Amino acid sequence: MNLTGGLAWHWLAWRSEARWAPTSLAIENWLLSNAQTSSPSNPENRPSLLLIGASAGWMMSSLWLQKFAKVDTFDIDPRAALLFKWRHGKALQANGTELHCHTRDALQDLPALLSANPKACVFFDNVLGQLRFQNQATDWQQVERRLKQLKVQLKGREWGSLHDRMSGPCTRPIALDSALPIRHPDWHDQHWLTQLDAQSPWLDHLTQDVFPTGVSVQNFAWNFSANYRHWLQAGWVRP
Repeated sequence: MNLTGGLAWHWLAWRSEARWAPTSLAIENWLLSNAQTSSPSNPENRPSLLLIGASAGWMMSSLWLQKFAKVDTFDIDPRAALLFKWRHGKALQANGTELHCHTRDALQDLPALLSANPKACVFFDNVLGQLRFQNQATDWQQVERRLKQLKVQLKGREWGSLHDRMSGPCTRPIALDSALPIRHPDWHDQHWLTQLDAQSPWLDHLTQDVFPTGVSVQNFAWNFSANYRHWLQAGWVRP
């Protein structure tokens, strides 16, 4: 199975909706509270959104997407567009949000996309942590440089990202109804990993320097399976 997409991934995501629901809700609450781009009292001023790495939007919030006048999704998976429309299309149509889904490597084509959409917000939907899987083991520094370059490319624009920071097995089984660990602001990374019951070694997704200095970063636990967790990070950057 390719964890960055494919039929097996969509099947797994569909089967895992109940297990992933607490994290999906936490992400939705964060998006609605921190990634607001316009006032609800001025619907005519709603911006547009470039949603990169959208997949089927298995953990994406329709309520947040409705804040935008137009949403363009991008994913290299040819099945993603149809599934995204199935999951979110009706809600967006009811709210008057235009939805256009594209099968395209938006990360590769990012300069052209930004140039063609100079006022659009950009959100990387759990895709930046997957870049390390597209490079050989000797190219980690290249991945880190590419990720650091994003904040330069996006300077002056409103943008955000949700991505894997680390992931790995746990020291004990995770019950389906178990509460999500919540990170205290004063905890260092090792303390947080202990709360996640991380069983060393955990995979580093090389995303530690995605956001500009000073941007508030939210940490989420994602109970991926009964014995495997992801540490997700999210941030929203304003000009």
